[in-house]
Amino acid sequence: MKANFWKTLLAALTLTVGAHAELQGSADYQPKEEVSSDWSALLGVSGGNSLIARDGTIFMNLRIGVVLNPYISLGGYFSTILSDVRNPKVRHPQMLDYHSYGIFAEPVVYRNGIFSISLPVSIGGGSVNFLNKGDEDGFKSDDAFFTSDFSAQFNFRVTKLLEVSVGGGYRLFAGIKENNLKNKDFRTPFGELRFTFKE
Repeated sequence: MKANFWKTLLAALTLTVGAHAELQGSADYQPKEEVSSDWSALLGVSGGNSLIARDGTIFMNLRIGVVLNPYISLGGYFSTILSDVRNPKVRHPQMLDYHSYGIFAEPVVYRNGIFSISLPVSIGGGSVNFLNKGDEDGFKSDDAFFTSDFSAQFNFRVTKLLEVSVGGGYRLFAGIKENNLKNKDFRTPFGELRFTFKE
């Protein structure tokens, strides 16, 4: 009796989960034809690798914005590096990192079903933080800069809400001049993996 009960319950749960997945678009998502509509919100998290002061660096971005229509998104971003980088331009041991804030625009130049190509551009500013050996107060902001980047992203719509992107581009800096560093020490190509949640 108990065995039949558990078999029936398991079958019902399996059907329920399968139906729920279909409703949520998590299985074999097939988008309807894109048409212009009211704007919606987006939240994106990404990470990747770049070169800072000739050192391989892991960075992270957080994006918040709006999708105005299927072909353009606008918003703001926060960017930071997760790995401490050694400054090779000074004799004493010194580590550095940076944070930046700004705005972005992302036009979609090609779309075909669940696949699209976009060319995001961003502009912003931030500060470089330094930590000398023996400092007990942690990193201190010591230099300000302007930054911008442009990239190409190959986007795959996994579900109705989630889009995964792989791409890369080039990041520019201006205004860096402290601790023997220059703008060219921060200008770098980068590769990026993004996860974007759209309403």
